[in-house]
Amino acid sequence: MADEEVEEEAEVIEAGGAESETPLTPVETEKALAPPKYEVRPGLGEKFQAQNVRDIIVSTMQEQLTGRQYRSDQAPRWAKVIANAVRQRVQELDMKRYKVIVQTTILELKGAGVKCGQRCIWDPETDDYADDLYRNDTIFCYTIVYGIYLY
Repeated sequence: MADEEVEEEAEVIEAGGAESETPLTPVETEKALAPPKYEVRPGLGEKFQAQNVRDIIVSTMQEQLTGRQYRSDQAPRWAKVIANAVRQRVQELDMKRYKVIVQTTILELKGAGVKCGQRCIWDPETDDYADDLYRNDTIFCYTIVYGIYLY
């Protein structure tokens, strides 16, 4: 009896194998894929918006520093708050594929002059910056935003 069951199972397996040998219908041909897009330049209207960024810098510095007197213990915190607020507001402009770098410097204004220098190696067609300064009787604040296009 056990031999009969084995033979029946063998027939079922062979029958299943026979079904799988039937010709398969050809798979529908897929549409050709579009070639990949390599964006090495920002599109028209997608460049760094220097004037909008400058407006953000000016308004943020005025909001944070108007009416304040320089305090050496608070200046690092103010600089961090200004830089973070500017970065967040600039990112809301949704300039695609731009890395935004913000640097804020706060100094005590005591009548001495200030000289700042910057040197950057970048693509002048895509990369840009915006900067501005805020001054009152005791505070000198300079903020710069770099927009670096990521290839």
